[in-house]
Amino acid sequence: MSNAMSPHPLPIDLPDDFAQTQSASHSVKSDMPPPPDVEPIDDHHAKAARHPMPPKGPLDAFVAVIHTASRICGIASATMFGVAMLIICQLVFIRYALNDSTVWQTEAVIFLMIGATLIGLPYVQLLRGHVNVDLLPLYLKSGARMTLAVLTLLCGMAISALFGFYGLELVLEAYDGGWLSETIWAVPLWKPYSALPIGFGLLFLQFLADFLTLITRRSTPFDLRDDAL
Repeated sequence: MSNAMSPHPLPIDLPDDFAQTQSASHSVKSDMPPPPDVEPIDDHHAKAARHPMPPKGPLDAFVAVIHTASRICGIASATMFGVAMLIICQLVFIRYALNDSTVWQTEAVIFLMIGATLIGLPYVQLLRGHVNVDLLPLYLKSGARMTLAVLTLLCGMAISALFGFYGLELVLEAYDGGWLSETIWAVPLWKPYSALPIGFGLLFLQFLADFLTLITRRSTPFDLRDDAL
């Protein structure tokens, strides 16, 4: 009966005189703040303090545009591979089922396979799918690893810019000279040659995006954690 009359009802299994003690009266009050040692820890703010996020700005928009272009290249490359396989199936059917001759299929497959390989370069770089030996970066300290990553990206940009420049020069020369393939189909060669400047030009931009995100600490060297080995 006394529990029902008390302003702070107590559990049924507690004695009636429990509320009379000073310590018990403090323990049943609900308006008291919790002790400092039991306050919840905000994991989000703790992680943000340890790993501060880089500020958003024009660089993030620029990198996002390049990444989108690289993904479009990946879709285009996969589509070209798929079309090439369909043409091969059609070639086999015409040659061996209908016993007929083919004119353009072999050359189209060759150009599509080469073009898909070149156009897919920036997407493969976006996924870090190129051949990469990370044994040396794993054993380097953070400063040396950063230096090696910067040098690697600079070399990648230089090579892709070189191939892109001379590829564009080749396309212009083939267009001005009216070059045609030496086959019955006689394809204007500037069309398949255009995969060179497109693929290596976008690869250069992808290397540039990786370089900018690296030097602004938006990414880590070789995508390795700072505490790796």
